[in-house]
Amino acid sequence: MRIRSVAVVVRDQRVLVIDRVKDGRHYCVLPGGGVEQGETPREACKRELFEETSLEGKVGELIDIPIDGGHSGGLLRCPSGLRNSHRLRARARRASELNRYEPTWVDLEAFPHFPLVPDAARRAAKLLLDR
Repeated sequence: MRIRSVAVVVRDQRVLVIDRVKDGRHYCVLPGGGVEQGETPREACKRELFEETSLEGKVGELIDIPIDGGHSGGLLRCPSGLRNSHRLRARARRASELNRYEPTWVDLEAFPHFPLVPDAARRAAKLLLDR
């Protein structure tokens, strides 16, 4: 079973997403990735967040959300405790003509309308943001 760990980062009424353009398709993802062998979901969350955004923070609550689609049988682990962290650093950016990868902050009001994938990430973020 593949396990992913992603961060739902909220700061100043904004949510952190990775804005992507790849192969002509525009979409957003939450920062995160696969849990490596010998690594806990919390460790993976911190590592992935730093690798993808150059941000650091404290991982809080973990919730499990089944993933439909490409990660059959997997779980999406969504840490929520990075809210209002004062240890966040400047964001990282990577881009080319064919592939854009840009961490960006989205207003909470606009967040439900962003093209966030997979659907499990949207459900997890909603669960955490509704608390």
